[in-house]
Amino acid sequence: MTLGTAQIRDEDARLLRGLGQYVGDRLADSVLWMHVVRSDLAAGTIRSIAVDGARRMPGVRLILTGRDAAVREMGDFPIRYLPSGTTPVLHPVQPMARDRVRYVGEPIAVIVADTKAQALDAAESLLVEITEEVAVTDAEAADHPDAPRLWPEGNRVFTQELGDPLAYAEALEQAAHVISARIDISNVTAVTMEPRGALALTEGGQTTLFTGTQAPHRVRDEVTSVLDLPKDALRVVSKQVGGSFGMRNGAYPEDVLLIAASRLLKRPVRWSAERLDSFASDAMSRPQSVDVTLALDADHRFLALGLDGYAPVGAYVGPMSLHPMTSSLPALAGVYRTPVLHTVMRGMYVNTMHMAPYRGSGRPEAVFVVERIIDIAAHRLGVDRVALRQKNMIAPDQMPFATPLGFIYDSGDFPKALEVGLKTAQWHGFSALRKASAERGFLRGLGLACSIESAGTGTPDGAMPEFGAFALSPARGLTVSVGSGDCGQGHATVFRQMAQHLLGWTGEITIEFGDTERVAKGVGTFGSRTMGAAGQALSDAASKLIALTLPEAAARLGTDQVSFADGAFRVVGSNRFLTLEDLTKGTGQTYRAEAFTSAKSGTFPNGVHLAEVEIDPETGALEVLRYTVVDDVGHAVNPLLLAGQIHGGVAQGLGQAFLERIVYAPDGALLSGSLMDYAIPRAGDLPMFAMDHSPTLTQANALGVKGAGESGTVGALAAGISAVHDALSPLGVEDVAMPATPHRIWQAIQTASASKVPQK
Repeated sequence: MTLGTAQIRDEDARLLRGLGQYVGDRLADSVLWMHVVRSDLAAGTIRSIAVDGARRMPGVRLILTGRDAAVREMGDFPIRYLPSGTTPVLHPVQPMARDRVRYVGEPIAVIVADTKAQALDAAESLLVEITEEVAVTDAEAADHPDAPRLWPEGNRVFTQELGDPLAYAEALEQAAHVISARIDISNVTAVTMEPRGALALTEGGQTTLFTGTQAPHRVRDEVTSVLDLPKDALRVVSKQVGGSFGMRNGAYPEDVLLIAASRLLKRPVRWSAERLDSFASDAMSRPQSVDVTLALDADHRFLALGLDGYAPVGAYVGPMSLHPMTSSLPALAGVYRTPVLHTVMRGMYVNTMHMAPYRGSGRPEAVFVVERIIDIAAHRLGVDRVALRQKNMIAPDQMPFATPLGFIYDSGDFPKALEVGLKTAQWHGFSALRKASAERGFLRGLGLACSIESAGTGTPDGAMPEFGAFALSPARGLTVSVGSGDCGQGHATVFRQMAQHLLGWTGEITIEFGDTERVAKGVGTFGSRTMGAAGQALSDAASKLIALTLPEAAARLGTDQVSFADGAFRVVGSNRFLTLEDLTKGTGQTYRAEAFTSAKSGTFPNGVHLAEVEIDPETGALEVLRYTVVDDVGHAVNPLLLAGQIHGGVAQGLGQAFLERIVYAPDGALLSGSLMDYAIPRAGDLPMFAMDHSPTLTQANALGVKGAGESGTVGALAAGISAVHDALSPLGVEDVAMPATPHRIWQAIQTASASKVPQK
């Protein structure tokens, strides 16, 4: 298995036989159950929580409320990301509500009992008195002077302005065309197959937390910060994870409360979310409402792009809550030569669960905004939407290209990728297909999106480090340790491929990750960073290992004229060699080398997405007929796993475009709290995706790879909604809000039809 080889995941056979080890598979003797009691009001003052009766019930071992000293002494969750150039008003997430509740689902008590049934019985006997107050759930409404205040300072968390406002104003004055539109992006959640859950075991002064996460070291650091514990007091172990997508990128209040309960009782304690818990208390993402303006000259060349908008943050600021709506605003440049960008984004406290990154974390939103306004501009100006894009695209000979807000694209051939996509999707033969659908009474549309994202870095400032290590021993062979966790992507497989590529190792390979005790350091898997970040760390560790073992190999070969290649030290000009495996067995020694290093920079995977849909105008029902992706992810480490990542990302993007939406009532009640109310795509809703590649290599990391885990989602929102509007354009429909559900499509058709009826 070398780099570039299509290889199925090593763990597939084990998982298909039911031999994986998820959190629920972990067993412990005398384990207790923790139940979280949550607020059913979005805003209110806690008057009292009477617990005496519940404490006397059978099996109850512990009850904690926000007024207990053990909870009062807990700190707030640390905040890992702040938008540049801002001084936010910060009210971090707390483990439990103390005096007030601020969203439906906020923990107000925990009950630990011998069994789940006993914990639930005790929860029903709690007497909770909360004085309800007025809530606000809309970000723009929360900024009104008369809006209910979540915090004494008001509801504004931050205002971030990027770009030159004077240059932007001048561009608008000089423009021959100014196109403006309000663009709304819906609120979604991850809906992981495996709900959040954890098992805490305390022995002596150390607690082990078994949980599903993409960032074990982050969970450890956040929990120990909240509980004021030394880092070595907590070990975090994460093996199989049934879905993460950014939602599991750190710790949650339940983790803190579970560990506190285990340490207080000196017993193993388990907690697992029901689906309603997940909808109420899993971090959410994406909602924005923005006014977008595109300025063009008389030849339809882009002069400036402006964005002015609002985004809800939630009732509290989580560790990464401010990331999705701000980190990728520089990506509004898209793949175009727009010389001026100006953005104003306001983050608002509202009575909902807080926001966090979700697959793409800001990049799908940025691409949706720029691609949507280009489609709108093409429609209003009566020009071809492909030609408009081609006229304004960055050319390959302009690389590296500095965007107005700080990103530097190091590589890419955007016009070629578009050309490949148009050919693969049979763009120029689409009119015949549209006509055939019309003859059957259906509306056919073909959507287009040219996407680009920052991978491996959330800001223009640079890439974060990652940990990689090799241990070479006569007994175990080669052990590879990596700080990036696995959430189903197949990291164990590609880390073996990397080890074989870097060291030429053909013997036994053991992979270690997802354990803060076994792996000394780590940042985590998110932001499409792992292949570049972990690949760089392993490359640096391999160089150190070769340098470490070279003197011993030279001594055994009897010469200092030795080079290393393909897993062996070779005497220059001779056929004599000594393999790494022979070296460690011959010396009986273990050799270890590690690196906690960064790639030169993040990367910018890019591509073209084309979605083809057919709509029944009588019902609004939509069918995705074809979907084409052309990607540039640099050097593909494992093309088969790459395809899986792209397919999964597209499915989640189309889910948001057509189905998914978290809905809160004006009083803060969660209306989409179950899978009866929140629709996600099924296999039958999607076709098999067509994939093509248009790679350009990057020098940003040792392996020449670009991120891939989120690129499918980044382009899918825009391509899906573009297809809907293309299908409805013959009827005069100009806007269908996301998600474009059958009901919304039908309403838009009825509205457009009514507007054409002559008035008497």
